[in-house]
Amino acid sequence: MTEEIVGKKGVKNLKITSFFIISFIGFFALFSSTMSKSPILPLFAESLIISPFELQFIGYVFAASTVPGILVSMIAGRLSDMYGRRKLILFSTIIFASAPFFYLFAVNIWMLMIIRFYHGFSTAIFVPVAMAAIAESYPDNKGKYISSFSSVTLVGRFLAPLTGGAILFMTTNYYYGVYIGCGISGAIALTLSVFFYRERITQTRIKLNQETKKPSLTIKEFMKGFKEVLTHKIILSTSIVQASQYFAYGIIEAYIILYANSLHFDAWLIGLIPAILTLILVGFNPIMGHFSDKLGRRLFILIGILVGGSVSWMIPFVTSYIGVILILCGFGIGMTMVTSSTSAYTSDLSKKEDYGAAIGTLSTIMDIGQTLGPILSGYVLIAFSFGGVFLMVSIVFFISLVIFYVVK
Repeated sequence: MTEEIVGKKGVKNLKITSFFIISFIGFFALFSSTMSKSPILPLFAESLIISPFELQFIGYVFAASTVPGILVSMIAGRLSDMYGRRKLILFSTIIFASAPFFYLFAVNIWMLMIIRFYHGFSTAIFVPVAMAAIAESYPDNKGKYISSFSSVTLVGRFLAPLTGGAILFMTTNYYYGVYIGCGISGAIALTLSVFFYRERITQTRIKLNQETKKPSLTIKEFMKGFKEVLTHKIILSTSIVQASQYFAYGIIEAYIILYANSLHFDAWLIGLIPAILTLILVGFNPIMGHFSDKLGRRLFILIGILVGGSVSWMIPFVTSYIGVILILCGFGIGMTMVTSSTSAYTSDLSKKEDYGAAIGTLSTIMDIGQTLGPILSGYVLIAFSFGGVFLMVSIVFFISLVIFYVVK
């Protein structure tokens, strides 16, 4: 009996240790990738332009890093189902560590676009696989722990532009100094992932993922997980919700700043807007994840979509700074209710050996939504101003709400 208790404590301690390692890997990895984009990327891209014709391709430089998420998240998730999460996490951090140093050799915007495309594979692989690993380790509290992991990575995303801006200031706009900093952070993530990959406790036969022998890589085995996930209507409807949420987030994140600027708010107040949204996401994610474990994920997702859709269309009718912040808080809380539940819910609906494929599918469809949001909103802004943009966000939310509610 004593050995059994010790064994249970050993399993619990190992899981907690592994969770912290994955979270710190996520912190340094996402800190690195975010700092490579904000605030340096548009400045660096502009410095490489040699003709007015190339200005139109700056948007493609930003989009280049999101394309891998559409291409490989599902594949990476399925491979992690078959061969283990740790191998895929290690592979992704090799990209996190190596990609920043390629920026040092970017001599034109076309080369920068290729580097951004390569860099995008890191996040596309790491995030869904890490979430699948956490879902495996905490079957009864996956909402809480996945949300806590997301909050840690959000802290990295929050600090990245501040650090990048500080480096640019101290080095008098020496762009390569920022990318060297990105490389150092990526190298720390790689070092942690090597430690995580080699972690073994053979005497007690404890394994983080309770992994069994993986099947050989055959087309039949590879497609089996995809078939089970892609034919699951509720998983697909949950993925549509996730896509609508990030479709909205990409638009709100950019256009609420432009809207605030159109109201002639002071620059320092406008600068607080993205910081406040990030802090809401960091603070409320674990809380909402905990409650989704206790009260049910489906209810939380429905309420979260309803909250997000209800406050979005109100933005153009608010002209005070306090009003904008209150609406932003409502949007952020609604978003945490959705995102704290979707990954956990898809793993609830799938078999343990298909967690990677399920969460990878969620990530792929999410990336499609996040990519389309800023593109479509630009055309809507020209035709219907800010009112049309934020109304479009609400319409997309309510369409996804209806689909999610009907599909049971």
